[in-house]
Amino acid sequence: MDISWVLFTVGVCLIFGKIGNEIMWRFGFPSVFGEILIGIIFGNLLFFGIVDPTHLTLHENDIFDFLSTVGIMFLLFISGLEIDIHRLKKTENISIVAAVLGAVFPLIFGYISLSYFGYTAKESIVGGVILTATSIGITARLLMDLKVLKTDVGAAAISASILDDFLGLILLILAVGSGSLLGLISEITVFFIITGYFGWKLIKKYLIFAEKFHIEKTVLSFTIALMFLFSFLSESWFEVAIEGAFMAGLILSKTSEGKSLAKEIKSIGNSFLIPLFFIYTGARLNLTAFLNHEALILATIFIIVGVLSKFIGWGLGATLIGKWSLKKSIQLASASVPRAEIALINLMIAVSAGVILEENISKFIAATLIFVTFSIVITPPLLKKVFE
Repeated sequence: MDISWVLFTVGVCLIFGKIGNEIMWRFGFPSVFGEILIGIIFGNLLFFGIVDPTHLTLHENDIFDFLSTVGIMFLLFISGLEIDIHRLKKTENISIVAAVLGAVFPLIFGYISLSYFGYTAKESIVGGVILTATSIGITARLLMDLKVLKTDVGAAAISASILDDFLGLILLILAVGSGSLLGLISEITVFFIITGYFGWKLIKKYLIFAEKFHIEKTVLSFTIALMFLFSFLSESWFEVAIEGAFMAGLILSKTSEGKSLAKEIKSIGNSFLIPLFFIYTGARLNLTAFLNHEALILATIFIIVGVLSKFIGWGLGATLIGKWSLKKSIQLASASVPRAEIALINLMIAVSAGVILEENISKFIAATLIFVTFSIVITPPLLKKVFE
């Protein structure tokens, strides 16, 4: 790997990512849209025509992949720090019902739709599972940009997205027939005991220990270390580090140290790592997928069924359980639209397990990329509109 090219790539992406932010802000769009569009451009063009064919492209770069993973960890860590625990408790019933309905509806309607078009039973189930998981990273960033993360809608959206991931994992195990469902449920339980109960009880002692050091920024280092350790647990058990990062932020949010360090953590995340995640997300959206006719048909099914069923599921959760107004219910439902990394991960797990027929693999990959592209592009203006 050519390290010099990696350094050049990161530098160029950070500069143009912020330029993209500024352009989107001037046109009245959420700034994150600029980073995603820059990623799409860089991921689908040879860098200014000067890339040697032997160089790695942006979306094939292992170092960039790692940095973007840390970026979304920081994003969810900050989200946890900023969420009001009392507001989260207030909306927990809405989040649970919204997450369940938002998983069941896409699964059922996705299965019915794909079965109608001739896909096998397991392929149809996998298609439904692909539609279940909301992109926590994009949802959280957009809610931050709109300054509504600390509202009831923001708290419910983030917690429902977290639950979506776990429900998606359970459904995926059932779909591909690999792994132990009982084992997964046990791991989820142990994870919440360790990060939730023990973390909640021991966090103050952990920070007091860090404060005994006289070296500059020790408490900040210990705080970030906690994010990595919790992310290690969730990555080891569920292959998604972001849930651990969110739990670390949520636990630290109840401490005075966590609140006082939030500004420094945001500086690290927003200036360096978080932009790289959104640029990398855009870079992974291969525009050649739009040229596959059969993939376009499958993508149309994904878009119609995925967006509407999820929208209805989350909206009903807010209306039936929370007795929210129509406007607030639509706001929550709109936050369910973006899909990204988890949809692609679910697909590749299914492909690796041999659930999807060989002749249909390319169609599923292309259709999922198109679905993800559409959901990412439509969400910023949609959320901006419903929160006006």
